Amino acid sequence: MPDANLPDLETLLKRVENLEKKLAVTESKLALAEAEIERKNRIIEGLKHRLFGSSSEKLDPAQLQLMFDELVLGKSQPLPDPSDGVTSAPGEAKSKAARTRRTKADRFPKNLKIVIDEEIIPDIVAANPDDYEQIGEEYHDELDVIKAQIFWRRKVRKQFRHKTDRALPPVIAPAPLPSIPGTLCAAAFAAQIITDKFEDHLPHYRQSKRLRRRHEIDIGRQTLNGWTHATAEFIKPIDQAVKLEVLQATELQIDETPIDYLSPGHGSTKEGRLWVYRDPVTGNSYFDWHSGRSAKCLLEFLGYDEATHTIAFQGDIQCDGYVVYESVAGRFEGVRLAGCLAHIRREYTKVGTMAPEVTLPVLLLIQQIYFIESQMRQSAMRETAAPPTCRELIRRSRSRPIAEELHRFILEYRVNHLPHHAIGEAITYTLNQWPKFLVCLEQGVLEIDNNLVENMIRPTKLGMKNWMFFGNLESGTNNALFYTLLANCHAHGLEPESYLTEVIKRLPHDATPEQAAELTPARIAASQRANAEQVA
Repeated sequence: MPDANLPDLETLLKRVENLEKKLAVTESKLALAEAEIERKNRIIEGLKHRLFGSSSEKLDPAQLQLMFDELVLGKSQPLPDPSDGVTSAPGEAKSKAARTRRTKADRFPKNLKIVIDEEIIPDIVAANPDDYEQIGEEYHDELDVIKAQIFWRRKVRKQFRHKTDRALPPVIAPAPLPSIPGTLCAAAFAAQIITDKFEDHLPHYRQSKRLRRRHEIDIGRQTLNGWTHATAEFIKPIDQAVKLEVLQATELQIDETPIDYLSPGHGSTKEGRLWVYRDPVTGNSYFDWHSGRSAKCLLEFLGYDEATHTIAFQGDIQCDGYVVYESVAGRFEGVRLAGCLAHIRREYTKVGTMAPEVTLPVLLLIQQIYFIESQMRQSAMRETAAPPTCRELIRRSRSRPIAEELHRFILEYRVNHLPHHAIGEAITYTLNQWPKFLVCLEQGVLEIDNNLVENMIRPTKLGMKNWMFFGNLESGTNNALFYTLLANCHAHGLEPESYLTEVIKRLPHDATPEQAAELTPARIAASQRANAEQVA
């Protein structure tokens, strides 16, 4: 006789069905939890790399092979024979550097001032000078410094009166205009304040403390800040002249970076953007400050006309995958986007050892492309560089086949293995950017990445660690002006402080655009080269 307390078959089946549903939900939640754990592990690995890893993006094939234990490719193919090109393989860099280590004569200028402090004569010679004759001498040199001095540069206006006609008023020459209106700064002192902050990243409050400590001069940071902005207003015509130089380009490298600024009434800082534009042909660049990163900021610089809905700029824009560039290129036929191989490479560097069967082949193929680029750059350093047309041929004949192999590998992996998570994001980014990257391989003017314009942004980040934020939204424009001039000084081989001193002295108070155009870093550098050639 069946036990009345036991559940019947139908009840058992319902219970099993309910348990199976709960199990399915649990498995789904477990899968989501595992995916979230994997995502957070990627973030942790990325933060560890940023904190403790090397900041260089250069890859050593031997090191990659050791890390991944020849997972996919086995032994990596050797890099081109140094005898076939102009440079050696990356593995030989250390020994080559040892052979080319600079001496003291290479590290210091030949015209460095020498002060003879003492002439040392052996005691035995000093006791019997008639018994010896000098046959040579040796030197013991130590670097020394003469501390800076701050002084008043005074212009004296003599006042006269007529010797016989005492009724005539006294005569005195008109007061000269100040070097910078609204300040007590001569050109050299203003240039020092600017380079201390924007070149050496020394905030005004530290400059004020240094002046008080070293020279017993009490100049507050607010005064220094006011003098800095007065200098910016004075040399603003040169900034506009640099902007016109950059806008003449038909190829531009563009990037932008966030910087906080004080915004009264909001209780905290707000985020603005420095947009950086670089002409890869001339090296001229321009920093443009905006409160945001919308397409309006980009269109304003590129010369958008609201009446005709046209844009003045026509040419190639090299950039990252930010959607604003896509929207601008989609609206105007004359604008074409070029990609950045460094951004593609970073996607696989982030993945690291999580998917070595993909990252190892991809990174090695990318490195081969960079090796070809390094050969062309080192040719340029040896003054045997080919023009852009020749670089275009080299890219099409040597780099394009490697790029096509890379593209085939990524497509095959995506189809056969259905990648997901981090590696899937890297592959998706690569395929989305691939047509733009091919633009770089079809011509010889642009670089294959945007690293040069990114390197120009780095000084702003170093400075921000010290001064933390811009004083207000308006001050961002003046700060961008100084970053523009200093970046162009570096591009054209000028010493920033000397350049600023010269242009402040030479710039008229009511300068015309033509007069300002003569004082841009590019024009000053060209003038110096011409003078040097005439002397030679």
